[in-house]
Amino acid sequence: VVRALVTVAVLAAAAWPVAALAPWEWLRAWVWLAPAGALPVALWLAVDGAANLGHALGTRHLVTRKGAVIRRTVALDRAGISGWTITQSYLQRRSGLVTLAATTAAGHGSYDVVDVGRGDGLELAARAVPGLLEPFLDRSPPGRQGAA
Repeated sequence: VVRALVTVAVLAAAAWPVAALAPWEWLRAWVWLAPAGALPVALWLAVDGAANLGHALGTRHLVTRKGAVIRRTVALDRAGISGWTITQSYLQRRSGLVTLAATTAAGHGSYDVVDVGRGDGLELAARAVPGLLEPFLDRSPPGRQGAA
């Protein structure tokens, strides 16, 4: 929803100088229809995308789903996962979310698990391929991290 609102705000900010500098009165009024029309569409896409977002870890497969209008569901064999790429956008960092990309030699090369909680995502990656992330995870209790 935040991404949708930021997109509409950028569209409205771009409409401001057009409305102020347009030589025709009718264009000054009509330019505001773009952000006004984009707001409900952006919110609908955000809610639909969030409703279709998810992942599951089965005994043999990692299943991930994303998308608003075009939904993508991937069932990836856990034995084929060769590594993980963990990324965060600025908004994800502020919300405590990450995007995990399971890298594999098959298909597209990597498959994303989008907007998963930081702790849940790292735990998912560690459970999906046991032993791969263990040297990099600090599982000490809060307040004791980094203590010798």
